[in-house]
Amino acid sequence: MNTITVPAAEPNYSSLKMAIWLYFLLWIFEGALRKWILPSLATPLLVVRDPIAIYIVVRALYLNVKFMNPYVVLGLLFTLLGLAITLTFGHENLFVGLYGARIMLFHFPIIFIIGTVFTKVDVLKMGRLMLWINILMTLLIYFQFTSPQSAYINIGIGGEGSAGFDGAMGYFRPSGTFSFISGLSSFYILSSVFVFYFWLSKESCSHLLLLASTIALVIGLPLTISRGAVVGVLLVGVFAFIGSSTSIKSIMKTVFTVVILFGLFTILQKTTTIFNLGTEVFMDRVDTASSQKGGSIILRSVEGFTDPIADLLNQPLFAGNLGMGTNAGAKMLTGKTKYLISEGELGRLGGEQGLVFGGGLIALRLFLALALFFKSIRLPNASKLLPLTLCGTALFLITQGQWAQPSILGCAVIAAGLLEASINNNLKTE
Repeated sequence: MNTITVPAAEPNYSSLKMAIWLYFLLWIFEGALRKWILPSLATPLLVVRDPIAIYIVVRALYLNVKFMNPYVVLGLLFTLLGLAITLTFGHENLFVGLYGARIMLFHFPIIFIIGTVFTKVDVLKMGRLMLWINILMTLLIYFQFTSPQSAYINIGIGGEGSAGFDGAMGYFRPSGTFSFISGLSSFYILSSVFVFYFWLSKESCSHLLLLASTIALVIGLPLTISRGAVVGVLLVGVFAFIGSSTSIKSIMKTVFTVVILFGLFTILQKTTTIFNLGTEVFMDRVDTASSQKGGSIILRSVEGFTDPIADLLNQPLFAGNLGMGTNAGAKMLTGKTKYLISEGELGRLGGEQGLVFGGGLIALRLFLALALFFKSIRLPNASKLLPLTLCGTALFLITQGQWAQPSILGCAVIAAGLLEASINNNLKTE
């Protein structure tokens, strides 16, 4: 008697995907809620994504999503033990400790949940939406850049002060829909992933949308007056070139894309007053910052990685400071928003949790970044482009991204999750 094998039905992850999409949208519009829509709730809205993150993790466990791995387990272990030490021998503030612990307990696992439940279709849907939002974001920061800091569009968190940050030539760095310039910079860097990808790949995307989003990116970068945003987008471009240079035909397509970008830059430079002004202000900011001690952004990034690791040897084996390195934690402890431990992410980890657990978390994030890069580079040539282009932003966010800052944490989770998904989907295909 012949038996018919019925393939197992695909798990229904629709509720989980909806929650991930909500997490993504709240990452982009959290600042808008805190500045314009619900300014009176600015403080609680700082953790507006946390209930969504908890739901995603609990729902994934309920649906038996296979996201538990050594990274998640070690992250949970280091954090829970660090929390116990903090509440026993450290600052003993439960709310500060939990605020610091939530990063690894609820947000970090989402990287691997996205990697498991998102298909390539989901990744590209999010990418196309980012192309649309990229256009609207550039329109918004155009008005923020050209308006006085007293204008409503530049109002600060809680409807007070200004969200602009010191820039150059009397102009301020805009924040877009985010609370601060760092969130806007990370948005543009992640958006550039899909600008490069759709130019270089065979995936379908509206040519008009792609062109408009590319123009928006080229105009928006100098208006941010952010060196980090420009360097980040250039880094994404380098990884996109590596991922696409698999044949003569793909190299020619890369050259064509570079020509398009250079042509757009030249045309905008000659025809657009605001682009000329933005470029002038940005270059003045670069000159001013470079003339200061430690002004080189490349050197600052290298030192931001090497100095805290060297300083780990001066840390105690265990430190009970979990949450103290975040601005919110500092405000709960002292009443003031300031850096009590370190402005840099790796310095924060070492100062909060000491040599053993802080060093363990630094090593965990470093090994995760290396593992994702080597998985990407080992994929077949036809499958490398998207993962390697995502590496251009995800690897830095994993190793040095300031996860204590909610906007950077959200971008790191989204970027690393999409990278994990793009790798896993290719491995499933193989």
